[in-house]
Amino acid sequence: MADQFFAEIILPLALPGTFTYEISPADLPYLKIGQRVSVPFGTNKLYTGIVYSIHQNKPELFKTKEIDTILDSEPLVTQIQIKFWEWMADYYMSSLGEVYRNAFPTALKWESETFVKFIGTINKIEEKLSEEEWMVVNALDKKGILAVSEVAKIVERKFAIKVIKSLWEKGILQLDEVLKEKYTPKVELFVKVIPDLKTNEKLFNQSIDKLKNAPKQRETLLQLIVEEAQNPKPIKISAYLKKYGGNHSLFRSLEEKGLVEIYNLEISRIQKVEQDIIDSEQLNLEQNQALRSIEEFFQNDKSVLLHGVTSSGKTEIYIKLIEQFIEEDKTTLFLLPEISLSSQMVQRIRKHFGDKVGIYHSKFNQNERVELWEKTLNDDYKIVLGPRSALFLPFQNLGLVIVDEEHETVYKQTDFKPFFHARDMALVLANFFKAKVILGSATPSLESYHNAQTGKYGYVELTKRFTEVKMPKIELVDLRTAMRTKEITGDISHSLRDAMEETIREKKQVLIFQNRRGFAPVMECLSCGHSPFCPNCDVPLTFHKFSNSLRCHYCGHSQARPYKCSNCQSQELTTKGIGTEQIEVQLQWLFPKLKIARMDIDAMRRKNAYEKTLEAFEEQEIDILVGTQMIAKGLDFSNVGLVGVIRADSMLNFPDFRAHEKAFQLLTQVAGRAGRRNEQGKVLIQTFNPDHEVLQNVTRYDYEKTARDILYERKSFYYPPYLRLIRITFRHAKKDRLDKVSEEFVKLLKPQFDEKYLLGPEEPSIGRIRNLFIKNVLIKIPENASPQKVKNLISKAIESLHTVKAFRSVRIEIDVDPQ
Repeated sequence: MADQFFAEIILPLALPGTFTYEISPADLPYLKIGQRVSVPFGTNKLYTGIVYSIHQNKPELFKTKEIDTILDSEPLVTQIQIKFWEWMADYYMSSLGEVYRNAFPTALKWESETFVKFIGTINKIEEKLSEEEWMVVNALDKKGILAVSEVAKIVERKFAIKVIKSLWEKGILQLDEVLKEKYTPKVELFVKVIPDLKTNEKLFNQSIDKLKNAPKQRETLLQLIVEEAQNPKPIKISAYLKKYGGNHSLFRSLEEKGLVEIYNLEISRIQKVEQDIIDSEQLNLEQNQALRSIEEFFQNDKSVLLHGVTSSGKTEIYIKLIEQFIEEDKTTLFLLPEISLSSQMVQRIRKHFGDKVGIYHSKFNQNERVELWEKTLNDDYKIVLGPRSALFLPFQNLGLVIVDEEHETVYKQTDFKPFFHARDMALVLANFFKAKVILGSATPSLESYHNAQTGKYGYVELTKRFTEVKMPKIELVDLRTAMRTKEITGDISHSLRDAMEETIREKKQVLIFQNRRGFAPVMECLSCGHSPFCPNCDVPLTFHKFSNSLRCHYCGHSQARPYKCSNCQSQELTTKGIGTEQIEVQLQWLFPKLKIARMDIDAMRRKNAYEKTLEAFEEQEIDILVGTQMIAKGLDFSNVGLVGVIRADSMLNFPDFRAHEKAFQLLTQVAGRAGRRNEQGKVLIQTFNPDHEVLQNVTRYDYEKTARDILYERKSFYYPPYLRLIRITFRHAKKDRLDKVSEEFVKLLKPQFDEKYLLGPEEPSIGRIRNLFIKNVLIKIPENASPQKVKNLISKAIESLHTVKAFRSVRIEIDVDPQ
């Protein structure tokens, strides 16, 4: 009997480990680690998996199935990627399949639930099709749309995905964009003059004569000949029409007369840079010293924390470092917290490096993501900019990783597993490539700052703004005094109002920050005190004035604004609290002649709304911009003279051990938007507690004191960075079952932990979301303890719980290093 070979396959499932499949002798020579394969799973499921390893160890306990189809001639996943996935799965206590599902573009994962639909009609098919392909085409012609699992019933299951892939590549069918958005190449119409017309003078004259009664067609034909002579590139019809006018019927008429050929051409969705490339700016003395220090730390194989005040010129240092690594033919990964909110940074990098830059954008559809994946795999880019998901791209020769605004909490993935932190994983990925890492921030996270202070990272400071302009002057406005003396209109103190008037007189612009969207977070009955609550979550509904509705910001529930109380039928309803909509209304009343705009999730839902608002603000078409955190991050405007913060107290009083750290970071960041060019800016922070130590530190830009104070508290009460946290969240629709399971879990762990290291189960501040009740258990891992041992104890406790059938319905989520 010939030697049998088996493959371990990674499947996009929340199940531990890999899955063993038999390799047929015919497939063995062509199978490589990192390739996509289609495999059966269970009784009737089909999945696209990734080859993890090839071996000859025949399983003894179960009968193996055979791999159906090899989908690629070459691997789409590198071996370093697979090692990185494994590391992430192990650290964040998720399965390898969950990492694969999160990392790999949706368009490259074919599975039973994928739907396909027919393009065109049967009588227009010109390609030669196999018998199986005709069977699928006929079925699609009748039904219009089929799932992959249905195709598997029409043809032999083994060939289902292979047949679909073949038809897809021939352009006969497409994956359904509505049900599952998948990859289809972008195709544009191009036109070219038939070659004989340019070489045969007699034919040319006859053709021109033919068009004597169609002057527009003749003009178009002559223009096309000139265009082709001047530029060898293919002529795109849409670009021609934009430049010279006309319509598609002109080209169709010329094609019918046999004078031109219209054809399809697949083009890249990744936009090219049209503007001229500009040189990087000269660094000032402080920046040059910082660059030399960074290079010295890199020589000693240390990651570097670059702590630079807002507008200190960190980006120019990044650009100088990138230039060095490009000279070494190495790739740079440039991580940004939210790339849609960092358009100015993207433009600056692209102006310097042109088409060497690939951008992984949250607004890109699956088609564009596939193209970027393939270009990264081919090492077409020397710089890749993107959010946390860019970590998963198939880099070939990574030399430098930059994590800009490394303190941002959005680097932590919280919506689905694995719950990873991109800053931490950037360090791990860089280690696989022996690449250098630079973490940049004006307000570093305390974890990074602590690592720098203890010598784990190199530490480099920029203490002055690049333009030598002084940092904005920050003042606190006491709301208690303002209310007592009636020096406040609505929620705008007269101090802030007067400062805004003065700023506008000086032809400067104003940013107003309020970290809550909507009009008001609570609507209340004045007769009985009743507030409308979300039917799915334990939160009051937020009132949105512009849509005249009540909404839940947790589950998305929406209902019309009530005009009487549902509890006592009273019509005396009022609102409590303030959101950006309310501030916008108040400002419009105070400044009726000024142009006021709002920037929050609700206002930015329209396509390109964010870019248009930024452009209008940059062109000084907007006088006052009101917004949430969106206006606090990374914006660089030359004409902002004043920043106003409506309420700082809600950030300080949030029930979270990181509240003071986050409040200092956010207030410092939003203050840094003012006076970034020629004149010192001004910042007014309204608060009911102006004596608060954190707010006093903000006015002095005293990051070091803030860090020392918070770190002292963290050490005293056993919180990061002095130990690690693991939060276990339990969710269930029945509260009694949830309570029972969470309590049993704690009982199983109690013998292994000191009580100060095992907290809970506790109900969070919002105890029910989307009709599921929630309980949390927090485990603290001391510095001298083994994190892996603690994770093993957690896994064993969960396994023990799952031996009880009734407990298995409780959803358990493990979050390592919660934010």
